[in-house]
Amino acid sequence: MAVQLVKEKKYSGQYVALKDFKDSTVISSGNQPQEAYEKAAKKGYKDPVIVYVPPKDVVQIY
Repeated sequence: MAVQLVKEKKYSGQYVALKDFKDSTVISSGNQPQEAYEKAAKKGYKDPVIVYVPPKDVVQIY
C-alpha cells in the first residue's frame, strides 16, 4: 500500500522539508534537498525531514 505524505500538487517534482515523521506539514520546499533544508533552518527547524515529491503519475519504489 502506498502512503502519500504530501498531498499538495504544487510540490510535484520538488524536495520538501516536513516538521517530523509524525507531522507531515510542509515547512519549506526547493529544487534541491539542500535548498529545502536551508529554508527550514532559517525558520528555526533544526531537524526537518527532507523528502522528494515525485511528479504526477511517476511511481517510486523504495
